[in-house]
Amino acid sequence: MTYGEAESNLILDRLVNQWAVLGDERKIDQQLDLMAASGTYRVTRQDTVVAEATGRPALKALFTQQAQAADTVFTLNGPHLITLNADENTASGVLYAQVKVVKDQVLTDYSVRYDDQYAFIDHNWAIQERQVHLLIEDAHPLA
Repeated sequence: MTYGEAESNLILDRLVNQWAVLGDERKIDQQLDLMAASGTYRVTRQDTVVAEATGRPALKALFTQQAQAADTVFTLNGPHLITLNADENTASGVLYAQVKVVKDQVLTDYSVRYDDQYAFIDHNWAIQERQVHLLIEDAHPLA
């Protein structure tokens, strides 16, 4: 791995961690700044698309709707494997995470796999496409 590849990996790790923190804090406008203007966000459950948006206005509407559907959100990112394509200024990434959502005293634990496409735009990395796979869901009353 070259120095430039290592630097891009660190930047992309920070990007997905910023995404998680801003999402938990419901800072939607700042979260949108981490995506390409033409970015796509798609959520699947058992291979069925349950939410999808492309472009900033549609993304903002979807993220606002998701934020309003929860009282509290807590995201813990896990392994993040990045593959760089320096020739095209793109990268792909796989990220695993645990997301806890509280609504009306019910805690839902999600085990999530993110399949990401990143683009190097205007001297910075951005999320071009994020596919969210809800692999495991466990809901129970909050103790």
